[in-house]
Amino acid sequence: MLVRTVDEIRGTGREVFAENNNWVSLRLLLRDDNMGFSFHETTIFAGTETHIWYKNHLEAVYCIEGEGEVETIEDGRKYPIRPGTMYALDDNDRHYLRAFTELRLVCVFNPALAGREVHLSDGSYPAADGES
Repeated sequence: MLVRTVDEIRGTGREVFAENNNWVSLRLLLRDDNMGFSFHETTIFAGTETHIWYKNHLEAVYCIEGEGEVETIEDGRKYPIRPGTMYALDDNDRHYLRAFTELRLVCVFNPALAGREVHLSDGSYPAADGES
């Protein structure tokens, strides 16, 4: 059985900060945990906008705190995010994630992230095999 707390993760290699300082991700489960997905608690800082395109991953996100929105780039649709909202990027959707207040999100990635990934210039994470 695996048991971890966010307090154990803070200050370790499993606490990953965005290069642009828009977010911090506490990576509770990673590829080496052999669960077939990764599981993170991510804080998106208030007043930020992040361009994201997970072309190599599927992601589901559940909001536990804060307010913001997701805007899908292809059609310009905006979806409000607040506690109790889940959204799933089931079509590798290019999008903007905006935090009006600090957002606390629980995120699941498939395939699992290895650990220290941050967004590439196109908004993606590297593919599991290292290709982008």
